[in-house]
Amino acid sequence: MKKIYSAFLAAAIFGAATIPAAAFTGVSDWAKPSVNQAIAMGIVPDSLQDTQASKAISRAEFCEVAVGLYESISGQTASTNTVSPFTDTDNEVIAAASALGIVSGRGNGLFDPYSTITRQEFCVMLCNVTRAIDGKSNIVETNLIANFPDGDMVESWARADVETIIHDEIMTGILDLDGVTRLKPLATTSREQAMVMAVRFADHYGVQNDGQQETDNDYIIPEEDDMTQSPDNDIETPENGNHDYETPEDEMQDYEIPYNPILPEEAASLTKEERLIRLFGKDEIGFESQEQAESAMTEITVPVWRLQSDGSKRVGQMTLNVNANLALVYQAIFEEIFSGNEQFPIKDGGSYAWRTNTRSEHRWGTAIDLNWNENMECYIDELGNVTQITTGSYWQPEEDPYSIPADGDVVRAFAKYGFAWGGDAWTSKRDYMHFSYFGT
Repeated sequence: MKKIYSAFLAAAIFGAATIPAAAFTGVSDWAKPSVNQAIAMGIVPDSLQDTQASKAISRAEFCEVAVGLYESISGQTASTNTVSPFTDTDNEVIAAASALGIVSGRGNGLFDPYSTITRQEFCVMLCNVTRAIDGKSNIVETNLIANFPDGDMVESWARADVETIIHDEIMTGILDLDGVTRLKPLATTSREQAMVMAVRFADHYGVQNDGQQETDNDYIIPEEDDMTQSPDNDIETPENGNHDYETPEDEMQDYEIPYNPILPEEAASLTKEERLIRLFGKDEIGFESQEQAESAMTEITVPVWRLQSDGSKRVGQMTLNVNANLALVYQAIFEEIFSGNEQFPIKDGGSYAWRTNTRSEHRWGTAIDLNWNENMECYIDELGNVTQITTGSYWQPEEDPYSIPADGDVVRAFAKYGFAWGGDAWTSKRDYMHFSYFGT
C-alpha cells in the first residue's frame, strides 16, 4: 500500500474547493467542500470510486479511510506485510488497521467487511486512530452526551470515545425535522458524512505536510447539523431486504408528515387515533403517494444475532428502512430481542416496501417481517389446518432456530410495544414472520 499523504497532496489541499468530487456520485451541496478536501488529502480510497455518496459506508470502506487518516496525521506508512487475522476478508488495509488496533473483528475470526458501521462505532474507530498514532487514549472526561435527548442510547463501551469526538466538535449531532438535535448513535453514517467528519478529525489533530507552508483555506466545512442521516438494510438489507436502502435526511426537507416520534415508553398505550396522528399527521391511515411515504422513512441499524454453520452465534447488525416516527420504538424492540436469553437469530428482516395492497402496513413502515422462509404466511381452515401457503415454506419453532416461537423473546418484545403478531392475530390466516403496529 502506498503512503496516502504526500507533499503534493498537502499542497493540493489548499486548493481543495476547486477539485471535483470525482470519487463519489450524487454528492450533496453541503458535503462537496469536505469531500473535495478529503480527495485532495488522499483519504478517499479507490474502493469508493463512483459510489453513491449518500449510501451508508461499510466497515471495509471506513477501514481504508481510517488508515488514510493514520498515515496523513502521523506521517508514517501503515505496514501491509501483515497476515490477515480474519477468514472473511484478505483486504491488506483491513489487516493493517487491525494490526494498528484501529479495528477489531466480530468474533470467530470474522470481520464482517460489508456491514455498515454505526455512528458510535465511527467514534471508537476515530479515537483508535489517535491511539495508534501516539499510544494515548486522548479521552476527554465530559458529559456532553447528556445534552442530546437520545444520549442514553450510547452503549457503555463506546461512551468515552463518543464524548471525546463530541468534545472535539468532530461530531455535532443531527438536526431533526422537529428542530431537536439528536446524536443517533445507532444510526449509520453515509459516505459523505464520513468524509466531513474525517476532514474535521484531520483538521483537529493536524496532518504532516512534509514542510509545506500552510495557508488559509477558502472553503467552509458545513455543520453536521445540516447533514442528513438515514439509518441502513445494510441491512444491508434489504430491507431488508433493505440493507442498501437509504433516504438521506438532507432529501427530507420536503417531508410533509410531521416528525413527531413515538417514544418506546408510550408506544403500547396510544390509541389507534393517537397513533394515526403521530405517524401520519392526520386521523386517517396511510400516505397519499409513494414519494410521500418514502420521505417519511428513515434507516436504523439494530443489533442481531447471526447463526453460524457450526450452530454458534455471533453479533451482527441489520439495517431497516422504517417509519421515522416509529424508529425509536423499533430500536427498543430489537435491543430487547438481542438482549433476550434466547439470542434469537435473525437472517432476514424488512419493513418499508411500497406495495399495491393499500392495507399493507409495509407501505407505511409500521410492519416488520423476519426470517420469512422459516415463518410462513398461510391460510387455515376452521380447525386450524393449513390450506394454502402463500409466502415462505414452513413454521417449525421446535425444529428450526429461525422459526419464531409463539411464547418467545421476539413475540414478547413486539407485544410489549403494542405490535400484533401475524401468528395469532387473525382467524383465517397465519403470518408468522409479520409484526404490525395497527394489527393488519
